Order: sequence, then C-alpha cells, then structure tokens
Amino acid sequence: IAREAERIKRRIGYMSQRFSLYEDLTVRENIRLYGGIYGLRDRDIADRTTRMLARLGLEHAAGQLVRAIPLGWRQKLAFSVALLHQPRVVFLDEPTSGVDPITRRQFWELIYEAAAAGTTVLVTTHYMDEAEYCDRISIMVAGRIAALGTPAELKQSFTVATIDDLFVRLARET
Repeated sequence: IAREAERIKRRIGYMSQRFSLYEDLTVRENIRLYGGIYGLRDRDIADRTTRMLARLGLEHAAGQLVRAIPLGWRQKLAFSVALLHQPRVVFLDEPTSGVDPITRRQFWELIYEAAAAGTTVLVTTHYMDEAEYCDRISIMVAGRIAALGTPAELKQSFTVATIDDLFVRLARET
C-alpha cells in the first residue's frame, strides 16, 4: 500500500456513512470533482456524468446544490460517485442509514447492479435484514469476528431463523 498508493486508490471506492459529497457544490460539480480526484479524463467525466444522472433520474437536479436534494437522492449519488472510476472494490459504511424503505430497496438494486458488473461490494450495516441480502456475512461482536459465512450457512449452523436472531444470540453471549 505504501509503495503503490495511487494504483490502489484507483481500484477502491468508498462511501462514508455521513456524506462524502460537498453540500455547497452542485450535483454536477461533485461528480466532476471526484472524477478529477480519481484521475479520470475530462471526456470520461463528462460521459460518465451524463450516464450517471440519467440512470439515477437526476438530470433535473444536476445544477442544484447537494444540500438541496432529498436524503435518498444524496445517498444514491454518493454511491454512484464512489463507483465513478469503476473500482474493483467499493466500501459502503452504513449506506442506507436514515433513508425510507423504498429508497433502501432502490439502493440495494444499485448494489446488485455494481456486483453484477464485477465490483466487490463490502457493506457495513446494523440492519440485519439487509445483511441477509449479502453473499457473505461477517458478524462482529466486541471487536472480533463471531460468525462468518453465507446467510444460509450461518442460519443453519447456529439453528436460527434469521440473521437478526443470530446477532442477538451472539451479542448476548459477550
């Protein structure tokens, strides 16, 4: 990592729990800024901006300040910006925290699209029902991995109906 930081940065995307977008910039300016940070050419930034705004249905909001758009839109935009440079891996820290159920579902559809396109998506969440959407789960309790596997494997090996049941059991054991 120390020797090849720039090369690694280009292969990793990150979306923080509290927005990584600049609220005093417009939607389009945020995309342009991050495209430059990720080292994309101006033409690629322009092309990807157009496609991203169309995919998210945000063409009408391109000139609005980020702080003026709804929370769900900001979350989807932040995720899309984290994927702007087409990283191999993207880290999402509590990506659906505070959004409504419809937006949460739409967000997971974006995650599935990214995964289907070949991006590895690592998600931290405190919503155990969301954890069941993942291919593999790692449940941490008191700073250590207490369970690791697919949702089906974990439910079977711990004899629980849901991942939430498993989490409660593991958390109570500490």
